[in-house]
Amino acid sequence: MLHYRIPGQEVVRSHGIFLPVKTLHDFNGFVLSNADATHLYVFHPMKHAREVLHPKKIKPHNMDQTAFTQVIHKIQQAIKHLGLVKLVISRVSSKPMENMKALDLFERLCNAYPDAFVYYFNDLTLGEWIGASPEILLRQIKDQYFLMSLAGTRPSSEAPEWNNKEIVEQRIVTDYLEDILQKMRLNYECIGPYNHVAGPVTHLRTDITFESTRNITKELITRMHPTPAVCGIPPNLAQESIKTLEKHDRELYTGVIGYVSQEQTHCYVNLRCAQIIEGELHAYAGAGITADSNPEAEWIETENKSNTLISLLN
Repeated sequence: MLHYRIPGQEVVRSHGIFLPVKTLHDFNGFVLSNADATHLYVFHPMKHAREVLHPKKIKPHNMDQTAFTQVIHKIQQAIKHLGLVKLVISRVSSKPMENMKALDLFERLCNAYPDAFVYYFNDLTLGEWIGASPEILLRQIKDQYFLMSLAGTRPSSEAPEWNNKEIVEQRIVTDYLEDILQKMRLNYECIGPYNHVAGPVTHLRTDITFESTRNITKELITRMHPTPAVCGIPPNLAQESIKTLEKHDRELYTGVIGYVSQEQTHCYVNLRCAQIIEGELHAYAGAGITADSNPEAEWIETENKSNTLISLLN
């Protein structure tokens, strides 16, 4: 079962299963990947519903604030001594769904976040996931392309006053995307940064637009993901550090998710998402750590991000 809503469009509901593919060039349709895109899946629609009986899933590890603070100190030592510039560390917050049904939560997410890519699926292989991502990886309508640089986080309840850490964090992502486009010899236009409200949090956002008569959608997705907004700088060192420091498997969190076709593509980064295991919601959230990060502020940031989903359980 798959339900999803692209912003500004109607909800799509379909029965089917996710099947693995080797590369992004192998498919059209609804796609997703794991965090580092080593596993790719495409949804195959079916006429009739099938009962989904998942293998027993292991509940992800929940990191408490003390452990989270210790991890941030380790990252800052790596920044000081090992050449790491930024690392996005994630954690999981868990809460029983009690009497809330997953499809009811999906409807609440659609209503609460009209500008987010909202989805829910229940699959034999991948399990049960739900999310409402604010971050476009790539949108393409014919020869028109759109990218988004999204980073830096403040509570939406406050008027954002961005500090140097947050401004630099967002600039790193923008520079990364611009470098890819320059290497592909594409002429582009940037608008921003400006404030982007995403439910309980507000981000710094820059929009990047360009045209291409050549369809470069799948090449761009492959080149861009994972971005510094979900991994870090330099990418290889950041990915290795994540594997060492995080006790949970990110699985589909921060992967690619969305719809891809020749005519149009709506691909997002799988943020503000959760895995549902045995009636419990396990929400994933991350924070970009730099030399100037404050552990208390980063903890609060991940709490606010997790509340995108958890607050709607009440």
